[in-house]
Amino acid sequence: MVTVRRKMWISVALVALAMMAIGLDETVLPIGSTLVDQGNDQRQADAIIQSNIEKRLLLDERIYWELLHVQVNQGHAILYGEVRTPQEKGLAALIASTVPGLKGLTNSIIVEPAFTRDHKLSEAVWNVLQGVPTLNGNDTLRVNVKNSVVKLEGVVEHSIQKEAAEKAVASVSGVATVINLIEVKSQVSGESVTETVREKLLQEGVQVQP
Repeated sequence: MVTVRRKMWISVALVALAMMAIGLDETVLPIGSTLVDQGNDQRQADAIIQSNIEKRLLLDERIYWELLHVQVNQGHAILYGEVRTPQEKGLAALIASTVPGLKGLTNSIIVEPAFTRDHKLSEAVWNVLQGVPTLNGNDTLRVNVKNSVVKLEGVVEHSIQKEAAEKAVASVSGVATVINLIEVKSQVSGESVTETVREKLLQEGVQVQP
């Protein structure tokens, strides 16, 4: 009799454990899906925070924002990149800290006065070169700026185009020296220059031999 009762209790216990296991399985899926939803919500929140920080940095004229980057993870933002002064570094962090939803901030911005100055000068040089009509369509030109010294490289058809590029770059405020390494594809005399090119060069202030 004892053996029979023991077997019955064992059977009941096994059934109870099986039902508990089924119950646990039924509760795991909703919890898992909730965690996934929470993860998606956090990623969306991080993206919104990052976008808001970037917009505020962009709109503040006191900061040279083009070399700044923002990364947000779990509500914690990391600022990195380069600025010109320690004041800009502190200001960038202050602006970012005012964004709603931010839980923490790490300011990894580097202060590099010369680098940011050269970067800005490089952009100015490119803008000037793009405005030189005789260089339109030339995709060989390259510009390198270091310590306000501009090095020009590439290939042009005429030597007067090389001179026009150098003159245009030298006119940019902040340029200390121009190193003109542009190659002339074919050395030609002034008589070989077409009237169209001649007019454009004269407009740019380049003297062309008649």
